[in-house]
Amino acid sequence: MMTTCSGIRAPARKDLSIKIEFVDGDRRLVLARHAPVKTFETKTNNRADKFKHFALYELPDFDSKAYTPANLRQDEFLDKVFGKNFRENFSFLNYLEQGQNKLLHTRVDERKDVLGNLFNISDIAAEIENCRSITNKLTKYLSDEKRKAEEDTLKNECTALREMVKADLGSVEYKKLSTAESVPGWDKEDPFPIYAQDVHSQFLKSIRKLGDLLPQKAAIRIRAENEAIETDINLHAESLNSLAQLGTDLNRLDDLDKTKGEIDQLAKATVIIKKGASVITAEQARTLPGWAANRLAWFETQITTRDDLQTKNTANDSAAAELARLKQKLLDEHAKLYPDDKFCPLCGADWEAHASMLKAVENRARKITDALGNDGKALVALITSMTAELATIEAYIQGREAILKLGYNGVLHKALTEAKTRLPAIQQLAERLRAEGIQITFTFNDDEVMVATRLEELRNLMRSKKTDETVVPPEDWCQTINAVFKDLKDFYIFDTQDLKNKELYITIKANEAQSSRLQKCVENLQKFQRENEAANKAKDKVNKLLSTLKKAEQKYADQTISAIELIFHIYSGRLIQNYQRGLGLFIESQDGKQLRFLTAEKSDHDAVMSMSTGQVSALGLAFFLSLNKVYADVPLILIDDPSQSLDEVNVASLTDLLRCELKHCQLIVSSHEEDISAYMRYRFNRAGLTTSSLNMQRLVKEGP
Repeated sequence: MMTTCSGIRAPARKDLSIKIEFVDGDRRLVLARHAPVKTFETKTNNRADKFKHFALYELPDFDSKAYTPANLRQDEFLDKVFGKNFRENFSFLNYLEQGQNKLLHTRVDERKDVLGNLFNISDIAAEIENCRSITNKLTKYLSDEKRKAEEDTLKNECTALREMVKADLGSVEYKKLSTAESVPGWDKEDPFPIYAQDVHSQFLKSIRKLGDLLPQKAAIRIRAENEAIETDINLHAESLNSLAQLGTDLNRLDDLDKTKGEIDQLAKATVIIKKGASVITAEQARTLPGWAANRLAWFETQITTRDDLQTKNTANDSAAAELARLKQKLLDEHAKLYPDDKFCPLCGADWEAHASMLKAVENRARKITDALGNDGKALVALITSMTAELATIEAYIQGREAILKLGYNGVLHKALTEAKTRLPAIQQLAERLRAEGIQITFTFNDDEVMVATRLEELRNLMRSKKTDETVVPPEDWCQTINAVFKDLKDFYIFDTQDLKNKELYITIKANEAQSSRLQKCVENLQKFQRENEAANKAKDKVNKLLSTLKKAEQKYADQTISAIELIFHIYSGRLIQNYQRGLGLFIESQDGKQLRFLTAEKSDHDAVMSMSTGQVSALGLAFFLSLNKVYADVPLILIDDPSQSLDEVNVASLTDLLRCELKHCQLIVSSHEEDISAYMRYRFNRAGLTTSSLNMQRLVKEGP
């Protein structure tokens, strides 16, 4: 078989490709690695150890550039063409780098594992690892602390339940004792759907706490009543504060509303009267209070006459009549303020005496009246009489207002109005306090200090109804009772014997539940035991299988190593001719457990540790060529500069070994020494083998 290789150095900004052609008679196979130029635009892809961007292609011929998806192949294609595990074993069977075999620099107990694919023990090793993993999981499962704790708990519970179930407790009928809306668990007909020791203990504790309270009913009653008084004080705090302020005036809102309404009506009437007799209407007159008998009808007649006269009179007459009315009103009001004033209220003239002033005003009024016509004079007379009548009504209103305001308290009225929505509750509280002997004797007061003092007195009077406590009940007595009874009265009539029967009923039901719980505990414990037994059996079987697989692995590895031992001894003897400890090395496998190279002296130390660099290189070549001779499916050998650490004798021996033992292989050897290359080609040509030489430096300079 002849192989032609071509390395193409891509010019700048062009794709990079590497091709190889395999020829076997008429059969040809061209493989190529190709990477587009844009891949190298990313700097990290230019590293020498980055190969993943070089895709594999199968080309129709060597000159083809058809890097198409149809020609794209996965790396597994190499194993399909060259045999199973070709890629994994390539560095052991087909390619030797720099005359060094990396296997030699691996620990002796790890060399066998590195050659796992070569020895065909990878599957066995995987199964061994699976067995170990399963064994570890089973061991972890069996030794799990949580699982052991659960198993121990079940054992202890079974023991305790067996002892408790033996008791003969008799029988007692179910009777519901609680009256609370939420029935406590211990008072249910079936208190143990599933038995639990902590629940049982809690039920008994609750029953006994309730039982401890029964002898203290009197003390609890006193405490409950005292707390009810304090609760009542806090609950009615706002009503008590209002009661302390309002006192006995609490019920005066209706009277004050009525009085205030009448005062408001009188004020409206005063406003109407102030308008004067010349403009008042019949409707307004009817709203006025204090009319004497038949006077309202007379006044309404006067209004009708007034309206007719005002229609007939000229504007001047009407104005004069109105002026006469206003004059009289002014004099009346002025007389109220200044009864003996000698100055005119209009012009301020000094008449020296009040009577003189009034006489002068009267004379002026008479002159104005004389200037009027008959209808004007009649209108003035009419307005004057109506004004006199309204003055009577106004006097009545003022008298009535004085009486009403004397008995009206605006501050009290405001306080009652603000508390109007709460008055029924305040009144009810006042009645209840009065029934309890607490009398309210004070009247309304809005002074804050006084109200606070009254409030404290009321609280103290209410607290005085408390009873002294000689026996103090437990702190949680209320919670205990409320959990069972809807009302304290139910607790007061509760029978002690019923509670004893309930405790016995709980014990009986617990005993019944324990029987079923015991059965469940036994079943769960048996399940644990069955699982442990199954896990132990599985572990034993896996351990046996593991032992068998290890023996098979060691036996097969030992047999495999033995297959190359003789060839390796011969090859190493031919290559390492200047080794002072004798010709040829031996391989020791220790029943397939390791891979060690020994001298003829059977030293316990690996021979690699006592060799020079050249001898180690020759040893690597010998082992590599031995593996290729026995196990390689592809007759292809690539050796990178084998003469680098070899002397002339070793090179001669290597050349003879290659041309005699491996002449059936396609051999590709690289060397930077031209004389070594010429020597090897000379010896191959003398043996009738075809050789060719490629000067890579020259090819690079010349280009593709």
